Amino acid sequence: MRNGIRQGSSGMPAGLSGMRRFAVMLALACNLILPILLLLVMYGCGENPQAATYDSTATETAPATTATTATGYSTTTAPSGYMTFVINVHDTVHVNESADTILRLVDIFEKYAVRGDFYLTAPVTQRYAEQRPDVIARLRESNMTISYHVRPPNPLYAGFDQQLKALDDAALASTLCDYETYELDLATGGLNRDEPGGYSYVARMFGRDPVTASAPTSDRRIKTAAEIDFADLGAGMVVHYHEEGTDLKQPFVWSNGLLERPSDFSVTRWSDSTESKKEKDPFWWNMLTTPKASFYNPAAYLEKRMDEWQAGENGRPPFVTSLIHENNFYRSGAEGWTLSYFADTKKEEPLSPPFDLNAPDVSTPRSAEEQEAIWKAYEEMVAKAAAGMSVVTSEDIVDMVEAR
Repeated sequence: MRNGIRQGSSGMPAGLSGMRRFAVMLALACNLILPILLLLVMYGCGENPQAATYDSTATETAPATTATTATGYSTTTAPSGYMTFVINVHDTVHVNESADTILRLVDIFEKYAVRGDFYLTAPVTQRYAEQRPDVIARLRESNMTISYHVRPPNPLYAGFDQQLKALDDAALASTLCDYETYELDLATGGLNRDEPGGYSYVARMFGRDPVTASAPTSDRRIKTAAEIDFADLGAGMVVHYHEEGTDLKQPFVWSNGLLERPSDFSVTRWSDSTESKKEKDPFWWNMLTTPKASFYNPAAYLEKRMDEWQAGENGRPPFVTSLIHENNFYRSGAEGWTLSYFADTKKEEPLSPPFDLNAPDVSTPRSAEEQEAIWKAYEEMVAKAAAGMSVVTSEDIVDMVEAR
């Protein structure tokens, strides 16, 4: 780690070390030089064009020996599991509530000597810079991990990617690079080229490259081009699934130069056998003021799932993800910006520009009692994980894999 940015022994970003260097050599041996060169020409965006050459998988098992990551946090010999606390940050409507939530979360993580993984959009980062610079300073000076994601009307978001689908490969690569360089116009979905934005802006504001990025489009060509772009810009990990999906025997998979974020199971939502399966499992934070509050205690659920994993003789520690959005602590229902970009609160009908940034806010404030119940349960989960697991972020996982 140098100045908060992962570096390889050559001085280049660590994304080109270890498995990725091996993959490039393998590709050359398989006579894939021409496709690689084409990718470099078509998709290069940052200062690291070689990061765009690799799209393969790794067959390693999870680390089980004592190691100290570049961030200074140690992993124990054969830990019971690896726990990652992901906080998706995207509330551009209730900026002060969002900011206060981030500050309280950082305090909790530091209290238990662990790190959180904060996924920020460029627009919410801009709101913080304008209205709550204390949050920028707090995260920048902390040891938390910074990651990146997008929300509408970014064209990488499913339903807003029509303009990208019509582009040829070269124009697609150039356009994606622009969206990670300039400010996104929230009213039109276009770009304000007079202001910085995207991944590059978030990296600049926090003084380090966001480790994980995501391209939530359903179009495989766009997703591939975006991942190559993110790897080129300095990312090390990508999100392909949110809560679970990691292969037991092959937990580490690379996609276009980025490690797929592993997650064997999550402490996010679940249900009991008596509940209807017509709807998705409920999120635990929405159930703490119901008669089933004890069943939805996240610390108790984490303990239950860990016991089940260990009883199953799976052969390696699990990767566990706790995923929550910052607005879930203080608002219920859809996000405040939902009706600016969708015709419905389930986000099934994307709207077309121009977007009404003054559309009604369909979220509702949680009561003080409910908010404190969520905070209490969340801190209990952090404390349990800190006491019995190896709490890691995407940065730690990438470091562990590349160190092997």
